[in-house]
Amino acid sequence: MDKTAVIMIGLQGSGKSTFYNTHLSESFIRVNLDTLKTRHREKTLIEQCLAEGKSYAVDNTNPTKLDREKYIVPAKQAGYRVIGYFMESKIKDCIKRNAERQGSARVPDKAIAATSNKMEMPSYAEGFDELYFVKNDGVSMTVEAWR
Repeated sequence: MDKTAVIMIGLQGSGKSTFYNTHLSESFIRVNLDTLKTRHREKTLIEQCLAEGKSYAVDNTNPTKLDREKYIVPAKQAGYRVIGYFMESKIKDCIKRNAERQGSARVPDKAIAATSNKMEMPSYAEGFDELYFVKNDGVSMTVEAWR
């Protein structure tokens, strides 16, 4: 497989981690701030992937163009193909899924609303080579080409 960086985009509870686990985990190293805990560790892991030519997936909310740029630019500079997956993010569905989480995995409903308020739709102009929309009906996920 070519060197690939995947950028996940979506509200908390939209299914990003589930999508990673079911569709990407065998081929991509997971970069997730919830598990790495600090931006320094996140940056170090990405730099390691880039240096070693390993494919990785950034499993964070990434709601704004600026949030995504810090991942896209270094990946493009290192010759990576960049793929974006925008998770269908209906607030009521995300809040419902979030309510089923345990412990620190559960975020305040206000956090989901705040992320929704700053969400910017991704575009190819940001540097994505491929961009997809992921529908999540709570049972299955359907990947569609970005329109």
